[in-house]
Amino acid sequence: MGILGIGIDILHLPRLKLALSRRPDRFLTRILTKAELTDFEQLKTELHGEVAHDRAVRFIGVRWALKEATYKAMTPRHKLTWQDVTVYKDQGKPCLHIPEKEKFGIGTAHCSVSHDGEYLVAQVLFESPEPPQ
Repeated sequence: MGILGIGIDILHLPRLKLALSRRPDRFLTRILTKAELTDFEQLKTELHGEVAHDRAVRFIGVRWALKEATYKAMTPRHKLTWQDVTVYKDQGKPCLHIPEKEKFGIGTAHCSVSHDGEYLVAQVLFESPEPPQ
């Protein structure tokens, strides 16, 4: 089992806010999968006011940055699209769901996100699959 690829992305959240202000529906349906859109709608119903807006931007930012890092980790081997990767949480930790990941030669996927103020950074590491015993 070796490292298949590593990707990293940094995002300036005010830039994302600007992009969202232009055509939010088009932007969201391009970037988020159906499962992520469902999670996003759930988040919006749970929160209100300025806190809700900041959390919504961070929610989208995490997915954007992780998908960008995923793309970088797989290039040039494969060029995954926004819709090829779903970001979800498992016990508070971000995780990636890539249907048929074996088709892309991906074994285990690791990811991490950190944010501070106006910046968010995401990193993805893919391991190659374990050889059959």
